[in-house]
Amino acid sequence: MRSYYHCSTAKFRRRRSVVITLVGCVSAEAAVIAFIVLFLSTLGPDGAAVGELTRTMLLTVGLFVVIGLAVCFLAASSADKKSERHSRYTFLDIQLKAAVISVYSGEMKILGQNAVFRELYLIPFKDFEGAVPYGNGRKFAVRGKVQWYGMESEFLGYHVRGGDIEFDRMWLNVGGFTEKHTVVIPAYFGDPAKLCAALDEAKKRFDEIPDPRKRRENAAKVLPKRSVSRPIKRSLPDNPDFSRTWK
Repeated sequence: MRSYYHCSTAKFRRRRSVVITLVGCVSAEAAVIAFIVLFLSTLGPDGAAVGELTRTMLLTVGLFVVIGLAVCFLAASSADKKSERHSRYTFLDIQLKAAVISVYSGEMKILGQNAVFRELYLIPFKDFEGAVPYGNGRKFAVRGKVQWYGMESEFLGYHVRGGDIEFDRMWLNVGGFTEKHTVVIPAYFGDPAKLCAALDEAKKRFDEIPDPRKRRENAAKVLPKRSVSRPIKRSLPDNPDFSRTWK
């Protein structure tokens, strides 16, 4: 069983739309107020006091509009950036013998270069105990011997070989992680109930894999002896090898 779930960025797009709408409405109201103040100032009596009050009110309204537009721009930019980063670095990868959950966790400048950080959870199905929705459907909890990695994204590239996960950095296959029995992860990938069902189904399929030693023993009992000169046909593996590497 192989399943790959991309991060759903609807939340970030919705946040961007709400911020733009709210700030746009407030800025439009401020512009209307400024127009009314200008119009009333033309009807009022002449005088320095009235002119000073009008200038102060217009300056205040204008400053309010500028700040509102700046907040709108920054919020929209932040939402777009998070949407892009999560689309690239946040995913759920279910393979035959293990699952990987990767979550974008931020970035910073290191020696003048931008470094992206991720949290990666490796879930071997041999130690997987189950997954359930959590927090009113906003998260899901995974139980078992989960290996947690938190570091720069470029260190967390891995290959899939025979349905198993092997990191490109060989030392991560034997260390560099914290083992956790239960982890709670935001539901970035859609309906938590469906994700939990997919993980449970993958666990069932893993449990159905026959023991290689018994399979060889049974094959030796039933297969006839082949002559030395007769070639043996070899079938392709069910789980092709491939790489998942991000920087």
